[in-house]
Amino acid sequence: RSCGLGSGNVFDAVLVEWCGVGARELDEMGPEEAAQVAAHCFATLFGHTVESAQCSEADADEGRWAGTLDGFGFVISRDDLGDLVLDFSGPAS
Repeated sequence: RSCGLGSGNVFDAVLVEWCGVGARELDEMGPEEAAQVAAHCFATLFGHTVESAQCSEADADEGRWAGTLDGFGFVISRDDLGDLVLDFSGPAS
């Protein structure tokens, strides 16, 4: 079971600034870009430099990307308002 670490992080200009993926490109992210964005946001929010970032699920049509960052889970999804939201979870125990 994983523990909630940080949920409901809505993407905004400050959160994704300097991540290497432009705001207009977020909707069309592939797995590499999603992992890059999630790692950047994780580092920004928690002050931890990510060594290993992998996106195992990338579905731009559905608006959902998921993977791991140094063993922590991440999910990027679209909320009811159309915003992209990033959720993190702790390692499975």
